Amino acid sequence: MKKLLVTIQSVLLLLFLLYFSSSIVFVVCEDEIGKDSTSSSLAPMEKTEQEALYSAIQSFVGKWWNGSDLYPDPCGWTPIQGVYCDLYDGLWYISDLNIGPIYDNSLKCSVNAKISNHLFNLKHLKALSIFSCFVSQNLNPVTISTLRWEKFTHSLESLEFRLNPGLIGTVPTTIGKLTKLQSLVLLENGLTGELPMEIGNLANLRKLVLSGNHFLGQIPSSFGQLSELLILDTSRNDLSGSLPSSLGFLRSLLKLDLSNNMLNGILPREIGKLKNLTLLDLGSNKFSGGLPESLGEMVSLNEMVISNNPVGGDLKRNIEWRKLLNLEILDLSNTSLTGDIPESLAEMKRLRFLGLNYNNLSGNVPPRLASLPCISTLYLGGNNLTGELGFSEGFYRKMGRRFGAWNNPNLCYRLTSSTCSYAPYGVRPCNQESNTYKRVSNEKVSRSVDRDRNTTDDFFSVRSSGILRCSVGGFWHLFCVQGMLVMFLWSAMFISITCTDFAVGDEYGWKTPKSKNDSQIFNNWASKNRFIVGDTLHFEYDKDSVLAVTEEEYEKCYSSHPVYFSNNGDSVFHFDRPGLFYFISGVSGHCERGQKMIIKVLETAHPPQSGAEQNTTIGTSQGNAAPGFYALSSPTFVLFLVSFVGPVLVV
Repeated sequence: MKKLLVTIQSVLLLLFLLYFSSSIVFVVCEDEIGKDSTSSSLAPMEKTEQEALYSAIQSFVGKWWNGSDLYPDPCGWTPIQGVYCDLYDGLWYISDLNIGPIYDNSLKCSVNAKISNHLFNLKHLKALSIFSCFVSQNLNPVTISTLRWEKFTHSLESLEFRLNPGLIGTVPTTIGKLTKLQSLVLLENGLTGELPMEIGNLANLRKLVLSGNHFLGQIPSSFGQLSELLILDTSRNDLSGSLPSSLGFLRSLLKLDLSNNMLNGILPREIGKLKNLTLLDLGSNKFSGGLPESLGEMVSLNEMVISNNPVGGDLKRNIEWRKLLNLEILDLSNTSLTGDIPESLAEMKRLRFLGLNYNNLSGNVPPRLASLPCISTLYLGGNNLTGELGFSEGFYRKMGRRFGAWNNPNLCYRLTSSTCSYAPYGVRPCNQESNTYKRVSNEKVSRSVDRDRNTTDDFFSVRSSGILRCSVGGFWHLFCVQGMLVMFLWSAMFISITCTDFAVGDEYGWKTPKSKNDSQIFNNWASKNRFIVGDTLHFEYDKDSVLAVTEEEYEKCYSSHPVYFSNNGDSVFHFDRPGLFYFISGVSGHCERGQKMIIKVLETAHPPQSGAEQNTTIGTSQGNAAPGFYALSSPTFVLFLVSFVGPVLVV
């Protein structure tokens, strides 16, 4: 018994010791974990760094702000929206600074906002963005040309000034000392002067956007040194002079947009060395001297726009169009091109948009163009094309007004034997016999002798109006005329506009991107398509919404009063004007993850109106309504008259 009691006591003692030791270990471990978890959150900000930040912010938003609502500092538990920090040697430093209405609760700039020199005391700043902060050139003009940018030489990787019309003056040459810079965006500001050659020293630069300012002079040849550059956009400025051949060294370049300037001279053949380029937009400049043969070597191109330039030259002579197998958009309208339309254009199987209108092209239209599997827009108007169009009635029906061949006096379309068929707008039917109208007159005489005689070989021809035509004789002639009148009035009452319905995201639909790598999925989709007035967007989604917003709201990913809102899972948006349209998801966090897109809508290539068309009583579409129908007064009464009085009038 004693042995049993000793054994029980030993076991109890052992259990007690084990429990006590485990409690000690647990407490020690818990204390160590607690110390580690709070060490980063309680890490202090260097005093001079905090003073520099507070002074810099005050210069933007006003002296009223002192950061008193932040604890223990801007990188602590209550951070400023748009300000981000990194740890260096156990201390917090500012890494990203975004000023302006970028986020919902961002600090807004005051009317007297300035850029303080304290900003340049931020020792580890990697990204600086000033958005819509300097809004007036008259009330508060601001310059950046005298600031100490060289102090960011070893840290700054991204510098952006967006939508600051009050930001004036020139771009400082000291920008060229920011050797770590990867992104330089100066978008829609009031900057002027020539572009500094020193930008060419930014060897790590991948994105250079200078559009929407008032820059003058030539594009610096030093830009050719930016071997890592992916995007170069100098559109919508006042740049002039010729294109430097050194741009041909930008072998990594994906997008080149130089549109809407006053650039002139011959397009350098070196441009053909940009083998990775997907977008080339040289539209609305003054380039001349013909299209260089090297354009045919740009095999990665998806979009080529050279419209509204006095380029001249023979379209067929130099370029091997068959090599551009990835091309989806080719816009050469209003470029003074001559010669025939090359058959090889029909070998670009991905082509969706082909604009050759308002040139001096001649010869026949290649029938093979209709075989392009993706073609949705084909403009050939305003040339000297001749002969008979070899396209089918089905092609005209599919294209509608997206096929334009008006203002080609010697061009005609083929009459078919079907009762009623679609015809191309603004193109006359080809005369099958020279005495057509004479035989129609003789038919009336023969009817007065013998009404019952069938003259099935006679034809009644109607000049093309872009709607319908009929061609039969005898009894069926009467039937067709009456039917034609009814259909004409019906089409006058209900004229529909042909447009394209785009499914947003194609098979992917309208939903949040799966990863950061897909954050541009919708803008990439939009860049692969060509949109014109009258087109329709079709959003399909589940438990989401779509908002059309302003550019400012797009940047903030938030809108309290959107231009358009829908959350029914199957939303339709109609483009009723040219310009830029901005779309975001209305679900919190989705836009920030990439569920947003910008779409550029182009003006429809309208044919010139005749006097009869100008005096028509048919109204025009307004607003965001779907391409609809336009009514004439008293349609029922008109149809009643045609149905009962028509036979008497015709016979």
